[in-house]
Amino acid sequence: MRDEILDNIRQSLAAITVPRFYETERGFQGELLVQLRQRAVLPDQIIIEQEHQKVARTHGLVCRPDIIVHEPFDEGQHHDRAQGNYGVIELKRRAGTRKAQEDFDSIANMIRVLRYPLGVFINIDASKTHAKLIPEDLRTRISSFAVALRGGAVQIFEA
Repeated sequence: MRDEILDNIRQSLAAITVPRFYETERGFQGELLVQLRQRAVLPDQIIIEQEHQKVARTHGLVCRPDIIVHEPFDEGQHHDRAQGNYGVIELKRRAGTRKAQEDFDSIANMIRVLRYPLGVFINIDASKTHAKLIPEDLRTRISSFAVALRGGAVQIFEA
């Protein structure tokens, strides 16, 4: 599933060619969701959802990931809320070190507490992935992208 999600992300990033979407994080997120859904080859029970609030009492942490790939929790099907989680995506536009670190910390918490097997950071309208900030123990589980539109061509950087 990891490779399929990452391939979907790469293809979706490459398809975002409208300059307007690179102007705001929210605009880019909306178009990324459209592109991800168009390319998704996932089992029927798995969905791609935006900004699903995690609540401490229910999930064991408080955060609002930008995009999650998961099976919505069903008591009859899942043992706990960590089961059925596949990927979590955090987005930042032109993230500097501090903002990127905050997102990597958030991704790390979701991986550790909710057992997401994959975390992804995407730096919008930038060329820096900030991969050096990924916690050492999670380097095999977190991927980092930067994406920019330059002269009408999408440039994707990946670490």
